[in-house]
Amino acid sequence: MTATKKKQVAVIGVGNMGKNHLRIYSEIPTVRIVSISDLNPVLIRALATQYQLNAYIDFREMLDREKIDIVSICVPTSKHYTTARECIERGINVLLEKPIADDLRQALDLLDLSKKMSVKFLVGHVERFNPMIGRIKEIIEQGQIGRIIAIIARRVGKFPPQIQDADVAMDLAIHDIDISNYLLEKLPIEIQKNGQRNLTKNREDSVEFFLRYNCGVSSYIQANWITPVKIRKLIITGERGYLEADYISQEIELYQDRGAEGTRVTRVASDKKEPLAEELLYFIDCVEKNLMIDSRFALDSLKIALNL
Repeated sequence: MTATKKKQVAVIGVGNMGKNHLRIYSEIPTVRIVSISDLNPVLIRALATQYQLNAYIDFREMLDREKIDIVSICVPTSKHYTTARECIERGINVLLEKPIADDLRQALDLLDLSKKMSVKFLVGHVERFNPMIGRIKEIIEQGQIGRIIAIIARRVGKFPPQIQDADVAMDLAIHDIDISNYLLEKLPIEIQKNGQRNLTKNREDSVEFFLRYNCGVSSYIQANWITPVKIRKLIITGERGYLEADYISQEIELYQDRGAEGTRVTRVASDKKEPLAEELLYFIDCVEKNLMIDSRFALDSLKIALNL
């Protein structure tokens, strides 16, 4: 029996997020990291030594020289389109960190091109792969809290200096926009956005979204780069129950109305795993088994984040 050939992987952009991709790929036995690319020569030399791989300043030179099956793109948002397009045009399967782009036309072009080139194209909305979200979706589908009335999401913390060009809506709030759509399996019919520039004068560092869905659900999303503590919370109110969840700890507290018995409080367990690792494993599986990926959800989230 012939052994399955390992997929050859590259990472473009090895800042904070790119380093995480690199670390996780190195722990997956079915793939082999062959190369990285970044504009920081000192950084890529160190990582090339650590992981025993080839390093390039120019990602196009890397694409010319290396045989690559899968590439993770972790560059600044303004470079998403040109970098992803170059890789897709060469027939390489692409995992692109969110957001898909900073422009709607560019996002549509990437989706159309990936279909034309028959490559796998996944936009990394990583919270979809948080086991906590999977468990919450089960709770909703099982009717444990009844019909959903409202969703509240809070994603706040200090300004991340590595974010060079995106505003807080594209960096943080877009996660919760996507999760609201994912849990409800619908798109909002009304969008209200309030963004402000406070400590960061060249882009919005605080934003609130109010989304209304035709099923009667309202979703309130707050995100900022101002709060001196990192908070990632999700609250869902239903007709017969209520839950509070923490993305960081992956813990869920479920409150259910038991009538005369009072309110029952349950700490719901989720299978704690690193969401990014789950995302990468999913993408590799799709490539190896030729499974369909539909990344149009990323376009929907982008439209809302841009308030179009």
